Amino acid sequence: MSALPSRRALALGTVLIGGAALLTPLGIASLRRSGAERVEPPAAGPAAPASAAAALADAGEFLLEDGGASSLADAGAGLLDGGGDAGAAPFEKPVWSAASRAATYGGLSSDACDREMKRRGIPHAPAARGAPLVDRPVRITGALYGVTFRGDGVAKPRSTSLFDIADCRLVLALDDLAAFLATRGIAEVVHVSMHRPAPAGAVAPKKKKKRAQAKPQASKKAPKGAGKAAKPGGRPPKKPAPAPARPSQHALGLAIDVAALVKADGTRLEVKADWHGALGAPPCGPGSEPKEPTPQAIELREIVCAVHASGLFNVVLTPNANEAHADHFHFDIKRDAHYFLVE
Repeated sequence: MSALPSRRALALGTVLIGGAALLTPLGIASLRRSGAERVEPPAAGPAAPASAAAALADAGEFLLEDGGASSLADAGAGLLDGGGDAGAAPFEKPVWSAASRAATYGGLSSDACDREMKRRGIPHAPAARGAPLVDRPVRITGALYGVTFRGDGVAKPRSTSLFDIADCRLVLALDDLAAFLATRGIAEVVHVSMHRPAPAGAVAPKKKKKRAQAKPQASKKAPKGAGKAAKPGGRPPKKPAPAPARPSQHALGLAIDVAALVKADGTRLEVKADWHGALGAPPCGPGSEPKEPTPQAIELREIVCAVHASGLFNVVLTPNANEAHADHFHFDIKRDAHYFLVE
């Protein structure tokens, strides 16, 4: 078997392949649309840093009305380092910021999320039943930038399947993802599931509120009988009720498990067959080289590392994470998380 060029093999382990040409479309393309029309996918290739930053700043205006991040310019700044002619930039893990897309989308109210989907012209319909823990459940009813999201192995049609329901915040992230994938020639995303029903007893987490610092109280005398042992035959103290089960991000409609990416020419990038990773190995940066450096394995890493570096999702899990993810990539948004993770 002929070896791949050493320069490319080395770049895979030490840098983020593709640099700005991979990252710029992800952060810009879908955010520049008006609500009246959808545009064709942007052509692949580097964009000028000045115009890219301006586009991100303009796209952040709708968030100001809802108390969200002041601008998306900061979130996009890291995507532009090096410029189109600077070659591959060293891979750097994204640093969490309130201006990142994951934080911005996660912080939107339901009404603001609805408005943004309509502003972008994203084809969707409300999902009235089957996802009680999803804050604003919807179904994607058409292609995003020419990219179709299709469930694999789902028994029921997309119009009724529980696994095709998503929270509107995830839909905004998938719209950005589709804009990027279109520049790579991807026409279809095959997913295992988006929503998955929660176990019985699970409840949706409530948004945390900041508590005012309590003032120290003056010391009080202990009540009479305090500290004494319970009388023989007395009732034992009542045990606290068990905490309700914590739902997964799938139960909240904020995650998607991607099994394959299909190109317009029919080429299929299968996560299970083409990843060629190793448990515990990093998916990006030094030590991320696939066991078999096939073109498919390299391209899958290019895509995953670009998505992670963009800050579009809080968590990105690959087959390197554990055996449960051997056949898919897991992307999710955590509304109360202040971190990014890739495994």
